[in-house]
Amino acid sequence: MKTFKLSAIFLLLAIFAVSAFAQKLKPEEVIAKHLESIGTAEVRASVKNQMAVGDVLVTFVSQKNQTAEGRIVMVSEGTKNFLGMNLNAADYPLEKFSYDGKNAKVAYVRTNIRSVLGNFVKSNDLLLEESLLGGTLSTSWALANTVGGKAKISFDGLKKIDGKEAYMLTYSPKGGGDVDIKLYFDKENFRHIRSEYKRTSSAAIGRTIDESARQSETRLKVTETFGDFKTETGLTLPHSYSLNYSTTGQNGTTEIEWKFALTQFMFNQSLDAKTFDADAK
Repeated sequence: MKTFKLSAIFLLLAIFAVSAFAQKLKPEEVIAKHLESIGTAEVRASVKNQMAVGDVLVTFVSQKNQTAEGRIVMVSEGTKNFLGMNLNAADYPLEKFSYDGKNAKVAYVRTNIRSVLGNFVKSNDLLLEESLLGGTLSTSWALANTVGGKAKISFDGLKKIDGKEAYMLTYSPKGGGDVDIKLYFDKENFRHIRSEYKRTSSAAIGRTIDESARQSETRLKVTETFGDFKTETGLTLPHSYSLNYSTTGQNGTTEIEWKFALTQFMFNQSLDAKTFDADAK
């Protein structure tokens, strides 16, 4: 019994120690350890630009799981970034996001029409300007250079993600905004495994009291998930990447998922300036 009691006490002390450590962590510490998980400072500094290429499967979950397939390319250099997809769907042939260091652009998928994901990114262009979208798959990743205070970053403890504990940071842009941004890092190795963007829009006001009562708020959530980490030229990067877009509100539910399998990485290539223009032909 004494042995059992001592074991229980040591277990409780260990749990409290881990909890205390988590509570004491500063966002700067999480970020520093996270950057180390990508590669040494020397290796990271040697990469002037980065390109990832692979396959994409799009599933329109709320439309009876209709699918589209294609290819994806992600390119970054300095503060510039580009994400483009070519797809085999007539009504959704492409997706292009870019930031050339000055202007963020989201291409139309058809004449004067953007996708729902495109509309979200266009209305929250800081995702491109501050290189949040794509995480460490961009050399200009928001957490790679936090000097200058582009955002307020706070540590929010531990949360379970797919059964694994992860440290959570809240990213609040300097200019504010109506999107709640959470970044998650594997507790064991500090790799960036998820980003979540949430926005809630108030219910519309109807023409009458009864009409107003029938209105409901709209909840939007975009989730990025990163996995299958492998080393490429000294950098540990995710080779699986997914985006999930979902909205629930007055007009029902819309859910779409993009799954990317990244198969080829290239570094320090000679890039044309048009690479970072979503409108370029």
